[in-house]
Amino acid sequence: MPRLLTVACIVYCFIHASFASAKGERFGVTGAYYDFTSTAEEGESGENQSIRWGLVHTRPIDDNSARWRWWFGLNYFADSIPAPQNGVYQEVTNYEFRVLPQYAIPVASWLTPYVGAGISLAYSEYSERWHVDADEFKYGTQLPDNNAFEASLLLNAGMVIKMGSNPDAHLQIAPQATLIVPVNDGLGGVEFSLSFLF
Repeated sequence: MPRLLTVACIVYCFIHASFASAKGERFGVTGAYYDFTSTAEEGESGENQSIRWGLVHTRPIDDNSARWRWWFGLNYFADSIPAPQNGVYQEVTNYEFRVLPQYAIPVASWLTPYVGAGISLAYSEYSERWHVDADEFKYGTQLPDNNAFEASLLLNAGMVIKMGSNPDAHLQIAPQATLIVPVNDGLGGVEFSLSFLF
């Protein structure tokens, strides 16, 4: 599934690249290293690192100001969550939509740092859930699956590196770091991502 999603993301970007406007509207793809922790009602759950894939759309908040823009992201990942001793093992599939207003700090024509703060709304499916003992072996009966809607606060910092001189058709490379703070029980952690905007 992740490979199919990656191909779909790349095709999506090439299809929409010609529709980017001179006013800063962009479409793209993103890949992220996500170091996350999780929660479980039945006991302590663990943490893991995973790769998250997604689609990105950016557009200016104010057409008269190039410093503010919206960052919309649609992300996906699936992985296991190893349990701590006497904790709960889970496997998770996560679909996330995020909205981030970002403020740019002009430095050079080709480099623009930015900061942002926003929200994340996600749907997570937790399956293959088991209690584990002090030796981290599964025991007892399998716990019921758990599907949850999760909300998080986002704090974000990164930069845009512009490749090319044409304002209507240049490639933007955007490395960034995002702190994800759960509002209700759910996934949270730190994400380091690299996005390509067309």
